[in-house]
Order: sequence, then C-alpha cells, then structure tokens
Amino acid sequence: MNKKILITGGSGFIGKSLTLNLLDKNFTIYTVLNNKKQNKELSLQLKRKYKNFKPIFIDNINQIEKKISKIDASIIINLASRYLRNHNFSKMIDLINSNILFSTSVLEAFPKKKLKQFINLSSVMMHKNSEKYLPLNLYAATKKSFLDILKYYETTFKNVKFYNLFLHDIYGENDQRDKIIHTIIMSHKKNKKIYINSKKLALNLLNVEDVNQAINLIINKKIKSGDYIIKSNKFTNMINLINKINLKIKKKIRFRVLNKEIEKEIKKKIKLLPYWKQKFTIEKDLIKYLDENN
Repeated sequence: MNKKILITGGSGFIGKSLTLNLLDKNFTIYTVLNNKKQNKELSLQLKRKYKNFKPIFIDNINQIEKKISKIDASIIINLASRYLRNHNFSKMIDLINSNILFSTSVLEAFPKKKLKQFINLSSVMMHKNSEKYLPLNLYAATKKSFLDILKYYETTFKNVKFYNLFLHDIYGENDQRDKIIHTIIMSHKKNKKIYINSKKLALNLLNVEDVNQAINLIINKKIKSGDYIIKSNKFTNMINLINKINLKIKKKIRFRVLNKEIEKEIKKKIKLLPYWKQKFTIEKDLIKYLDENN
C-alpha cells in the first residue's frame, strides 16, 4: 500500500534528506513550503524525478487551513523548526511562529479522521544539565511549549499515535548549516584554521541517515506512541576526533583551542527507540567528507 505522508520543514537539512528517502521508497509525499524562490526551484527538481512528490506552497499561516484540510494522508512528520542558539526581539517572533504557531496550525487544520501517526522531532536542549525540564535557550523553550500543546491533541484524538523523537547534534552530506562538522569541512577545504571553544568540548553526533532510519521504523513497525531518543553510542571529544583524523589524512585539519566555558553534556534519560541501531560513525564519515573535498 502506498502510504501518503505530510512533511513540514521539508526544505531544511533533515527535511530534504528524509523527503528523498521516503520518495525513493515510493511514498506519496506532501510538503508544506514557504512560497520562496529556492523552495520553488527545489520542488521543480523533485517533481521532474518523482511523480509522488506533492508540494504545497503557502504565503502566510492563514492559508494553512484551506490548503491542508483536504489532504488525503495518514501520517504527519513535523520537522518544521527554527533553530537559534541566541535570539533578539525580532528573531524571537520568528522562533515562536515557526516552532509553535505553524506546527500547531498544521495539526489543527489536518483532517483527524484520516490521521494515524504524528511524528515530531524534538530536542534534548530542553534538558540543560540533564534536568527533567530546564531549557538551554528560548529555542528549547519553544520546543517544550509545542510538546505541551501536543498533549491536548493526544488526549483529544486517541485514534492517533503521537511520537516525540529527541535528538542531539545531527550532521550529514550537503549540510550547509552553521554547525561544527560543516565548519571543519569548509575550513579544511579553504586551508583555514578552525577554533574549538574548549579542549573538553564533546558532542553526541548522529548522521542524518540514522534519523531517516528511525522515522522509517516508526512508520513501518508497531511501536507504542510516546517519547523516544536516538543518539550516538558515545559523546565525541572534538579535539580527540580531529587528532585521530589527522593521523589518517595527508592534508591536516588546522585548529586552535580556546579557553571558553561550555555547557555540560546533556545526558537526560529518555527511552531508546525500539529496533533502532546506529549505523554511521562520525570518524569514518568525516574522513569521507574531507576526502571528497580534496
């Protein structure tokens, strides 16, 4: 049976990767996109290759009800997310609109009789110092706010399975975000030095393909609704990682260690997603990415 899925945030890094993954598996994919030039160009490319790709363009949030209320799909995957480490007043508005208002509007407008699964990507950043709830920043607070809203829909629409999938740091091919792995790759390509905030900096790094694997499991396996986490088997110290890789490549990664304060590793205990196993490791992947740039 050809399942039909609505994806929000399809133009983001994880969204693009997942959309391609599901299109290749012959799912019919509806994607809600802002009516921007780059999104139209992306959609044209996908429509040429995939007949099962169905973009939905909106100019503003008021158009959501009209354009989504009649969609014939049984699954929503909510990837819509605006990430900001720090914010100012104007960016605060965009953060709230993207992470709370937009996602809620989509769920409110969608026909609930057809909906079987709602899969939401969330963040461990709402658990600073590994506390039950302590947001690292306003971004994390907006992610928690949406979880609170989901509780209403979860108790109201009991025929729908709701999943919250918690993530740490995600990386992968074609990631253009201002993240450390992309920074290492681009600095290496340009023979520039990268600055690491602390010799103690350690991150839980997971390949986006492992995220795709997790979402496919939720779609295809009988998994109880609830909160789950997918994460790397270990936190990776960034200085140790670079030193290991430099032993294996000719053109070395140039770096300098700063003496800045860093946040503690977030090790909040959340149940691992059943059936899921990590397939990719950052050391092998980063060597591959660096080789491709030479």
